[in-house]
Amino acid sequence: MLMEEQSSSGEEEGSREKGVLYRWQGYFCRVTPERLLLSRPVLHAALGTVHGLLLTEDGHVYSFGEQPWKQVESQPAGPVIESTLIGQHVISVSAGSYHCSAVTEDGLIYMWGENSHGQCGVSGMDQVTSPTPVNVVDGETHPPQLVRVLNVACGAQHTLALSRKHEVWAWGSGCQLGLVTNVFPVWEPQKVEHLVGRYVVQIACGGFHSLALVQILSPPESSQQAQDKCGQCKQSRYTMTDKDDHVIISDEHYCPLGVELSDSKEGRRSGQSTPAQTPQSKNSSPPLTSKNICEDPVGSQQNTTSLEAQPAPAVSETGHARLRRTKSTPYPDEQALKDYLKRISDQTLAEQAEAASLGGSHPPSRQSSLKCPFISDQSDELTLRPSSPALIRTESLTASGRQRCASDSVTDRKHSLHLIPTLDSTSDDSSQHSSVDGGVCISDLVLSNGCLFESSEERGETAGMDFCPADPLQGNKSTSLTDITLEDVSPSGVHRTNYSRAVVGAKTTSESRNLLPSLYTEVWSWGRGQEGQLGHGDYLPRLQPLCIKSLSKMEVVKITAGANHSLALTAQCQVYSWGSDKFGQLGRINAPSTVPNLTMISEGIRVWDVAAGQTHTLLLADGDRYQPILYYSGEQVLENADSTHPLSGTYTQTPTLLPFCMNIGYVSKVFGGGLNCLALADQNAMGFIATIHELASAERKFYCVLSQVKSKILSPLLARASLALSLGQSSMLLFQELAGSFSKLCHLTGQHSVSLTNFLQRGKMIKTLVLIKNTTIFMDTYKEYSDPVGNFLVMGGFLSLLKPSQECFGKKLELLQSLLESKEKNAAPYDLLVNLFYMPLQHLHGYNRLLLKLAHCFEVNTEEYEWIQNGCSKYEDLACFVSKQRRDAEATFNFWKNFKGKNSESLRKPSRRLVCESSNKSLTLQNAGRFSASWFILFSDVLVHAQGTIPSKKLFSSHYIYPLATLWVEPISDESMSLHGLKLTTPEDSFVVLATSPLEKGKWLRAINQAIEDVLAVGLNGRTRVSRSSQKGEPPVSRTSSYTFSKEGRLKDATYEGRWLSGKPHGKGTLKWPDGTVYCGTFKNGLEDGSGSFRDNMRHGHGMLRSGKLASPSSSSVFVEERSTWECGSMISVMETESLSLSLDCIMKETSVVTR
Repeated sequence: MLMEEQSSSGEEEGSREKGVLYRWQGYFCRVTPERLLLSRPVLHAALGTVHGLLLTEDGHVYSFGEQPWKQVESQPAGPVIESTLIGQHVISVSAGSYHCSAVTEDGLIYMWGENSHGQCGVSGMDQVTSPTPVNVVDGETHPPQLVRVLNVACGAQHTLALSRKHEVWAWGSGCQLGLVTNVFPVWEPQKVEHLVGRYVVQIACGGFHSLALVQILSPPESSQQAQDKCGQCKQSRYTMTDKDDHVIISDEHYCPLGVELSDSKEGRRSGQSTPAQTPQSKNSSPPLTSKNICEDPVGSQQNTTSLEAQPAPAVSETGHARLRRTKSTPYPDEQALKDYLKRISDQTLAEQAEAASLGGSHPPSRQSSLKCPFISDQSDELTLRPSSPALIRTESLTASGRQRCASDSVTDRKHSLHLIPTLDSTSDDSSQHSSVDGGVCISDLVLSNGCLFESSEERGETAGMDFCPADPLQGNKSTSLTDITLEDVSPSGVHRTNYSRAVVGAKTTSESRNLLPSLYTEVWSWGRGQEGQLGHGDYLPRLQPLCIKSLSKMEVVKITAGANHSLALTAQCQVYSWGSDKFGQLGRINAPSTVPNLTMISEGIRVWDVAAGQTHTLLLADGDRYQPILYYSGEQVLENADSTHPLSGTYTQTPTLLPFCMNIGYVSKVFGGGLNCLALADQNAMGFIATIHELASAERKFYCVLSQVKSKILSPLLARASLALSLGQSSMLLFQELAGSFSKLCHLTGQHSVSLTNFLQRGKMIKTLVLIKNTTIFMDTYKEYSDPVGNFLVMGGFLSLLKPSQECFGKKLELLQSLLESKEKNAAPYDLLVNLFYMPLQHLHGYNRLLLKLAHCFEVNTEEYEWIQNGCSKYEDLACFVSKQRRDAEATFNFWKNFKGKNSESLRKPSRRLVCESSNKSLTLQNAGRFSASWFILFSDVLVHAQGTIPSKKLFSSHYIYPLATLWVEPISDESMSLHGLKLTTPEDSFVVLATSPLEKGKWLRAINQAIEDVLAVGLNGRTRVSRSSQKGEPPVSRTSSYTFSKEGRLKDATYEGRWLSGKPHGKGTLKWPDGTVYCGTFKNGLEDGSGSFRDNMRHGHGMLRSGKLASPSSSSVFVEERSTWECGSMISVMETESLSLSLDCIMKETSVVTR
C-alpha cells in the first residue's frame, strides 16, 4: 500500500487526499472555487445545464443542482445520493441538458430526467423521476440479445450509447440521432447503421449535434485524388448529358448533399451560405425535412437568422414552395425525372439480358452510359415535392444487386418519386452566406420525406459507404474507409453488412487494441450545423455521420461538445475547435468557425484534457511545473446578474489562465456543462501523485519533441530530391530505416503518453501502468531504434547528412539546437546532428529515475515496490546497453576514418562494430617474416588479419577474414621463453599469435571469447539462442554454425551447416557443393561418417561411410532398406530388405553407394 495511506489516521482522512471536486463559474480573477464535500473520493462527474452528477469510488451516484423532475418542494443545497442506484455499482455517469444517465459494470443503462423528446428512452412519460433501466436490444440477432454498454452521452433531446462491441445506439429526437427514420421521438434505442463496421471508441453529444471518435485499423494513407474525380464521392467532375441532337458537357460537379462551397463564377466565396427555405404544401402537414428535423426548439440559445427575416420562397402553381437554384438542370420539369428513371430501368433490363447471354457475367455499369441529368450550367427553377425512398447507390452494388434493386426500387416506384428540397441552413448573424444549391445526383442517394439519407435498401446494403458532402474548406482529402471494401457488400444486395464488415477488424484483436490507445483515429459528426459545429466547412445539417477529413491524421484522442461548439484533443497536446464563437469559446481570433482550427495558447503549454460547457471551454494543461494548470475560454459569468456591471456580457479572446489552479492540488480531470466548471483534484501526499504527474508530463513533452523532429527535421530532409545524391545509395537506405524506426518509437511514445493520461484519470493502480506491465514493448522498440542510428553513424551517414541539413536549417542548425534545448553555445553542427538522433535514447534514463522515485512511495515489502523496482532495473540495464552501443558506434566510425586499407569498403558494414585492434603491436603473428607487418582487428562478427608493409600509416595490401562463429581460441604459454600466446583455430587454418604481456594476452582472450559468445547468442538466421558456455566464461567448443570453404581441395566453395567441434564438422550437418551435390548426414573430425545421403552427383541415396570412406568388410555387413544399388551412377541390382556385403575390392575401384 501507499505510504501516505499508512501514515493517515484513518481511511476517511486518507480518502480526503484524493478525488476532491471543485466547482466555479467564469474566469474572473477573484473567482474562488467551491469544494464539494463527499464521504468518498469522486471518480467521475457530469454537468447538465443547471444540474450535475457525481460518481464516487464505491459506485454510488450523487446528484445536485436544479432537478425539476424530482417533483420536490425545495431543491437540496448539496449533493444527494440516488438511492435507486445503490448496489448497482455504477462505473460512469452522463448528463444532458435536463436528463441523466448511469452505466453499471454489467453494461446496463439507467435513465431519468426530462423525457418529452424520448431522450430517456422510457415511453409514455414526459418526466422520469428516478433512475429507470433502459434496455438496448439487438433485434438483428436470433433470438434478440441484450446489448452491453460501455458509455453513454447525453444532449438536449437525444442520447447516444457506445456498446462493448463499439457500436453506437441512439434514441430521442432530431437529426442528431443519425438514424434513417422519420418518426420521432425514437423511444427504443436503435443502432446507428452508418457507423456499423467501424470501431467507435468515444462518443459525445452537443446540444443538437453528435460526435464519434473512430479508431481505424491502419494509418490513413495519403492518396492524391485524380483531378477529374471528386474528392468526396469519387465521381467524375465532368458530365455529358444527351439532349435531343446535342450533348451538354458540364464541369460543375455537385456532391449528393447539394452544396457548392466554392464557386468563383457566381462571385461567391468559400464558406458563404444562404439559408434555404423548406417547401410546405398548403393542403398537407409539413413534410419531414432537414429543416424541421433539425429545427431549434423555442427558447434554446442560438445565433441564427430568423425565418421572418428571410425572403419568402417562390410558390409554384400547385402551391408547393420552390427552391431557387443558382444552377439548374436542363430538365426543369417533372417529366424529365420520369424520363431519366425510365432510361435507368431500360438500361437495367438490357444489362440483365446481356448478363444472361454471357452466362452470368457482370454487365457493364450503366454509370458509363447514364449520367445524372440534374447537373448543368443553365439557370432555372425546379418544383420539388416530398417522396419516399426509391433509389439506391448504383456504383456500390454488384451486378445482381444492381439488377434487382433497379427493377424493384426504380421501376415500381418511379412514378411517385419527385425531387424535394434537401437542405436547410441557418447561420451566425455575422457570417457571410453562400447560396444553397439543390442539385442532386439521384442515382447516389435516397430522398426520403424531405431528408437526404445514404442510399440503401432496408438501411443495410451500403451502410458503410461514405455520405458525400460538398467539398469542404479543408480541401479534397480522402475519407477513411480503410475498413470497408466493395467485397463487404452482399452480392445479392439483400443482406446487411454488419457481420461481413466486422470480420475486417478481426485481424486487429481486442487485446492489441486495449494494450495502448490507438492514435489512428477519425472524428465523425452529424446533427445540426447552423453554427458550423459539425466541422464540414458549411452550416448545413447532416442526418447521418460524416467524417471530418481535416482531423483524420491529427491523432485525435478525445472529443467533447458544448451547446453549439465542438472540441478535439490530439496526442500532441493540441486542441482543435469549431462551431459557435459568439462568446469566445473557440479560443482563437478571426479564424473560420466551420472547420477545425487550433486554439490559440502559449507556446510550451501542453493541453491534455478538455471540457465544454454551454458558452465556454475548459483546458487542463502542463505548465513550467509538473502541477497542472487550468485555462478558461468563453463567457464571463458574474455572481449577480447585473447587466450594468462593466464585465457583464464580456468574454475571453483567447484562453485565460485561472490563477487559483495552483491552490487546489493536482488536477486530473475537468468537466463542463451549462455555465459551470468542475475540476477533480488530488493532494500530493508522500509524493506519489506528484511523481505520476511528473512521469505523464515528461512523456507528453517527449512526444511533442519527437513529433517536431519528425515533422520539422525528418520530413523536410526525406523530401529533398538531392538527399540520395548526398548520402549515396547505401546510406540513403540506412537513413530511411532510421526514419522508420524513429517513427515507430515516436508512435509508441504518443500512445504511452495518452495511456498515462488515462492512468491519471482512472484509478491510478500501479498494476495497470503499461511502463511496468509491458516492459517488453518499450525495450524492443528502443533496441530497434538504437541499431539503425548506430549503423548510420558507423557508415559516416551523419557526416554526409550535415550539408543537406545546413541547406535546410541554416549553417548553425538553430532549429536542432532549440529542439535539443541545448544550453551549450557554439556547438559543432555535426555534434548537434548526432545528438538530435541519439536524444530519444536518453529518455530511458528518465524512465529509470522516475520509476525509482515512484518506488520510494511504497513500503519495501509490498508487491508494488517489487514490480516498480523490477521495471526500474530493466530500464537501467537497457539505458546502459544503448549507451555502450553508441560508444561502440562512435569508436568504429573513428576507426574507419583512420583506416587507409584499399579494401576498407569491403570490410565496412553497417552492423559491424570494432572491439579492439593491435595497431600498437600488442598482438603479433608467431614466426612472421622479418619485414612483414601484421595487424589484427577484432570486430563484433569477424577477426581480420591485415598484412602490409607500412603499419605505422595503417596501409595494408591484403587481409584475411575469420568469422567468429567458427573461431576457437585457447591460451598457450611458455614461461621458459616468456611467450604469451593464443592459438586460433578456424575450419581451414590454425596459427598462434603472441601478446606483449600477460595483461595484454588476458585482454585479447577475454575480448575474443566475449565476441564469440555474442555471435553465438544470435544463432543461425538471426534467431536468438542460448549457448552453453563453460563456467570459466569461455564459448562452447561444440557449436552449431555455417561456413563456406575457400581453399583448394575437395571442399572448395562448399558450404557446411551443422555441428562443429574445435574447428571441424562433427555431428549432424549438411554439406552443399556449388554443382548441386549435397550430403546430409553425420560427420566425424571433418569427414562424412555413418549413415547419410547424396544427391545430384555420383553418390545418390542412402549409404554408410566411415571417416570419409565406404564401410569396410571388417566392420561386418551393412544393413540397408533400399531397393537399388548404384555404381558409378548406374543401377547394378534390385533387392528388398537384405544384407549387402561390400568387399574391399569395390572400395579400391570406385566409390559406390547403395541408393534408392
